[in-house]
This record gives sequence, C-alpha cells and structure tokens, in this order.
Amino acid sequence: MTILVAEPKDYSKKALAVYRSLGQVCLWKGSKQTPKKPTDILVLGLKYRIGKEFLDQTPNLKIIASPATGINHLDLAEIKARGIKVISLRGRKGFLRNIPSTAEETFALILALYRHIPWAFDDVKNGGWDRIKWRGNQLMGKTVGLLGFGRLGRIVARYARAFNMKVLACDPNVSEKFMKSRGVSKINMEELFKKSVIVSLHVLLTDQTHNLVKEKHLKLMKPSAYFINTARAELIEKGALEKALKQKWIAGAGVDVMWDEQGDGSHLKNNPLVEYAKKNKNLIILPHIGGATFEAMQVTQEFIAEEVKKYVMSRKPK
Repeated sequence: MTILVAEPKDYSKKALAVYRSLGQVCLWKGSKQTPKKPTDILVLGLKYRIGKEFLDQTPNLKIIASPATGINHLDLAEIKARGIKVISLRGRKGFLRNIPSTAEETFALILALYRHIPWAFDDVKNGGWDRIKWRGNQLMGKTVGLLGFGRLGRIVARYARAFNMKVLACDPNVSEKFMKSRGVSKINMEELFKKSVIVSLHVLLTDQTHNLVKEKHLKLMKPSAYFINTARAELIEKGALEKALKQKWIAGAGVDVMWDEQGDGSHLKNNPLVEYAKKNKNLIILPHIGGATFEAMQVTQEFIAEEVKKYVMSRKPK
C-alpha cells in the first residue's frame, strides 16, 4: 500500500509513523502534475483541488484523507462515483471542540480593522508617527452578529462577551434557549445584518449554503459596519463584497478565503478584491490561514492518520 502525503512540510512525525505502519509513505513536494507512483491513500490539506483529471491518473486510489472541515476542494461526486472513501474533520464535533485557531483569527481580524493596525504599522515603516491619523474604535458595547452558531460561532461569542460586546446570532439549527444560555440573542438573518456593527460568518459550505449571503444582505449593513469571513468565500454571492466596499455600504472587511482559491495563488491575478485592497485601507485579505497554527495542524494530522488506520484495519479480512 502506498500513502502519498501532500504538503509534507513540518508534517507531524507521529502521523507519518501511523501511515508508515500501513505501507510505504511518499512525500509529495508539490507540483501541478499528478504523482507518477501508484497511490492507494492520498493525504492532503487545502492546497490541491482533486477532480477528474487527478483521479484519472491515480486509478489505485482508495482513500482521500483531509485534516480539514471544508471539503469543497474535492469533487465529491466524481470521488463517490469511483468508490473512493473520504476521511475528513467534517462532523467531528467532539474532537474539534478544543481547536480554536480559526475563532482566534476571526478576533484578530476584528481588532486589526477596528484599530487600523496593518495600515498604522505601514505608516510607521514609512517614517510616520501620527496617532490621531490612526484613531480607531473600542469594542466594548458594540454589537457583533454571528451568522452560524456552531463550534466556531460559540467560541467567537465567548471572546466577544469577554470584550463586553453584545452578541447576536442567526442559526436555524440552534434554539433560542441554548443561545440565551450563552448570553446570545437569537435573531433572523436580515435583522442580524441590520443591527450588527460586525457581521462574522461561521457557516459550513454546502449546496444549501452556497451564495447564502447576497448583495441585498450587505446593503442592509450600517455604513460603519465591518464584515468578516473566515469560513468559505462561496458563502457570499460572487462580487457582492467588492461592490459593498466600493459603494461604501460597509466600512471595511477582513477575509481569510476567496472565490476559486488555487494553491499556487493564481486566483489572485487581476482579482478585483486584491486590486481594491492595494488601493484602500479598509480590507484585509489573508491566505486561508485560519486553521494554520502549529498546534491545530499537528493534532488534526494525527487524528486523521488514526482515523485512516482504523478504516484500513476494519476493511482487512479477519
């Protein structure tokens, strides 16, 4: 059995040991071409998109393992048609409860926008020292609206309450009683966009939530409000965020995700959001680093390796 590990830099030694107990491990340094060696198990992160072209060249593939909750980089219909098993972090609520990296990044973006931190630092590097020019706002007393109140939404709510903020949330799958027990007010989606000065997305991307946030929702926001997305770009109607910024419907935005992401960054070329960010000081774009902490990546790699081993061992004849 051959296990191909993509994005192997700093990969957990413990996870690699688990894979080696199953067969030969090959480290794929990364290229646009598919690997030459026959592969039974593919272990990858978010850098590569796996579709028909890749699968045609890896006919032995039996398992795709991804230590991530989002799996929109996988062509699931094609993978299912070929009988390939996908093992990911989706739905692993118990395990994920103690991994707050993306929630921490969400708050980092909120603070960076509210205090103009990236642009104030740029000014200092250019010799500026003007504290009045970079006056920001404090978070105490402000209203944050969470679209989605699952694992990450609940962690962000806890952080927001520590800042003495008012927290609203919209999630059809979570009861008003439960939200109230967390000090959060349940509200519908339109009211969330109207009443919040920060709207943060914490929704899983599915066929049902694709394009969930539309232009009309961003139009409802206050001109002083900020929009945060550390979930998936495809949750927002394509082009809507760019329009909201250009038309000044909102004060700014912080995003960790983009439409049509490619691991080599080719999606950035002539991208309207990137071009806007180059000329304005109210948009922060990060390269999908929400879950990219040493601690989170190590434990998720190890967890997925163990899940792969369990699955492989369960398929062996007794």
